[in-house]
Amino acid sequence: MIEEGLLRLKTIEVERLFKLYDHRIALNLGERVTLLHGPNGVGKTVVLRIVDSMLNGRFSRLRNIPFRSVRLEFEDGTQLALVESQDGDPAGDRNVRLELVAEVGGSQSATLHWPRGRIEDLLVDHSYIEPHPEQDALWIDMRDGEVLSEDEILARFGRPPRSRMPQAGRRSRKEKTPDWFPEPDWFPQLRDKVSTHLVEAQRLLRVDWGAARKYPYYSPRARPPTVSTVVEYAQDFQRRIGETMARYGRTSQTLDQTFPERLIGATDSLAESDLRERMTALDKKRAELKTMGILDETPAHPFDVSALRDLDPTQSRVMTLYVHDTAEKLKTLEDLANRTRLLLESVNRKFQHKHIRMDREKGFVAENDIGEELRLVSLSSGEQHELVLLYDVLFRVRPNTVVLIDEPELSLHVAWQKRFLPELLEIVGTANFDALIATHSPFIIGDRTDLMVGLGGSEE
Repeated sequence: MIEEGLLRLKTIEVERLFKLYDHRIALNLGERVTLLHGPNGVGKTVVLRIVDSMLNGRFSRLRNIPFRSVRLEFEDGTQLALVESQDGDPAGDRNVRLELVAEVGGSQSATLHWPRGRIEDLLVDHSYIEPHPEQDALWIDMRDGEVLSEDEILARFGRPPRSRMPQAGRRSRKEKTPDWFPEPDWFPQLRDKVSTHLVEAQRLLRVDWGAARKYPYYSPRARPPTVSTVVEYAQDFQRRIGETMARYGRTSQTLDQTFPERLIGATDSLAESDLRERMTALDKKRAELKTMGILDETPAHPFDVSALRDLDPTQSRVMTLYVHDTAEKLKTLEDLANRTRLLLESVNRKFQHKHIRMDREKGFVAENDIGEELRLVSLSSGEQHELVLLYDVLFRVRPNTVVLIDEPELSLHVAWQKRFLPELLEIVGTANFDALIATHSPFIIGDRTDLMVGLGGSEE
């Protein structure tokens, strides 16, 4: 199901990227997977970052990327564009016009002023502000670990000359948006209608600035603390399992409490053959959920469907209501089960002499062939990449999101690379998102050149 109200991205056009390349990328909206392929330096990764930055309003991240224009078109006809202004600026800065062309109601625009001066020049007296070690255009306040964008750096530490501050456009000191870089009033309305999820090439570790906040003596020159993504995702999975089981418990409690009242007024009654079929399907689903670890193992045996022969009308109504209620209870587990099944089947058909299983207390657990538990961080880099990437796209994206994946082939054996695209197409069918993938690997593409957009001419 596509999430209501969210727009699907249709095309991406970038003119004079790096002053060299013109790219037009038409996304495959049918199978929902598009592959960007081409030599190094043509801007595959940069295109992903441009899309993510534009649709999340992080315009300062684009400040140092040379381009003449970027235009995003959505399935409903809405267009969003960044276009370099032709008018020169007295200070030599770069002006870019942000345009929204709506399907109905004409167009709107705003000018974004991007100072060319180095951000570092504003921080001479603020040595506790350091560049983010992993992310361009982000900064760290080493006193408390706060992550700051360039917009926020400009707002806190940089003030434009008063002659360049429009009188009507001045803002109070409390506002974080700089006077020369305001977000147009109309832009948040568009941002609420789109969703992106960027899976970057460096995805196994992330800087843990929350840990840094706990230690006021932490040295700005020390290597920042990191957290393993695979461990973090196991914790996230445990939380999602807990939330799902809580919904299952609430649904079960409500149905059980109202069962007598609903039974008294019940008139529906399934035929014996329908009851047999549904009871058999429910037992099969329960057994699968127990095998996966979502439901607890119980000593109860599958229901003997032969007992459904020759039911009287009252018994038939009771069993019909029971079948309906059991299906409603299990339905709350269905989405988690489908995603978990895809995750476990994918990784366990590839891992050798070890496997991943679901655990309601730990999220997911790695074990060897004799059942000994392994530390998740002891998995190989390829195994961690596989687990992290699959978990990311299965559990951390909203329906109709544009998922931007950079170099999925990293650390993967050729055989795993060949399986990536067929598995992703299956996952897209469950999670309902659009994937735009930047890759160098011909094994990722395989024989699906129909999904490929080549960037960079004959060298691709």
